[in-house]
Amino acid sequence: MNIHHLKYLLRFLPAIAKYLSVCILLIPSLSYSQENILVVMSGDQEIYQEFYSKLTDKLAKNNPISKINSSEINNEILNKYGLIITVGFQASIMVSKLKVQQTVIYSLIPDDGVSQASITCENKSCYKVFINQPISRYVSLFKVIFPKGKSLAFVVTKENKKTSLQLEEALKTNVIAFKAINASQDSNFTQILINTLSANDILLALPDVVIYNASTAKNIILSTYHKNVPIIAYSKSFAKAGALISLYSSIDNVANKTANVVTEIINNGPRSEKEYYPDDFTIETNSAVARSLNIEIDSEDIIKRNMK
Repeated sequence: MNIHHLKYLLRFLPAIAKYLSVCILLIPSLSYSQENILVVMSGDQEIYQEFYSKLTDKLAKNNPISKINSSEINNEILNKYGLIITVGFQASIMVSKLKVQQTVIYSLIPDDGVSQASITCENKSCYKVFINQPISRYVSLFKVIFPKGKSLAFVVTKENKKTSLQLEEALKTNVIAFKAINASQDSNFTQILINTLSANDILLALPDVVIYNASTAKNIILSTYHKNVPIIAYSKSFAKAGALISLYSSIDNVANKTANVVTEIINNGPRSEKEYYPDDFTIETNSAVARSLNIEIDSEDIIKRNMK
């Protein structure tokens, strides 16, 4: 290359640089791909480690990911990352208190009154991925198992008022009778259920540590069983303990949804939808309880197909 060719090229360098800068701005994922994703863990328990493993399997090929325990975080550390994913309630609380301004996804958290009040979204790039399944899915399950002649009962407290209203609206839309059982935090839930439930009711048990915990669950299951009232519950362990059937999200379901939300944000920018539930779910049936209550339950595949 002679001096004349070099001078000719130098004349166009400013235009070339300007063109490249415009191209860079048009690539929505670049700002994220140049910055690591930080995953903030609630602890070292198996549930969190399994979630992290599933999440990195789905994201790490295209995105550098770092991990830290929630007890070690501060604003200086968080500000080094463009996207933060919290795993579990404790990590979400800790990050929420620091009021970060970058994109944050609170994942593996319950959709209940305590969580909604404690984990606040104060910036536009804040999202939540719940461990729960949506109310509409429980209503669909109820319709498949009990197509007619039954009412759905739900214990209403101050903490789950939002869930109760959502449930009531969904049941009204589907022309299903709703029995709201009102109780305060210091109530004897077992006694209330014994006095209120009838053989025509189905109890819907959703995540609520005030109502369903280690000291109350066993008595509630026994009291409803003696009244021939089946329970539709929210976890595998609840079904094994004596609920008729449970519909719940696995760790893989929640991790998969979280990865999808992250990918959407990286590829297409901020999302208008801020709250997400897992797309997939698992159904666990207690066949012994079904036989005792004389209720015929189809296989998981058939139930899922009929719920669509």
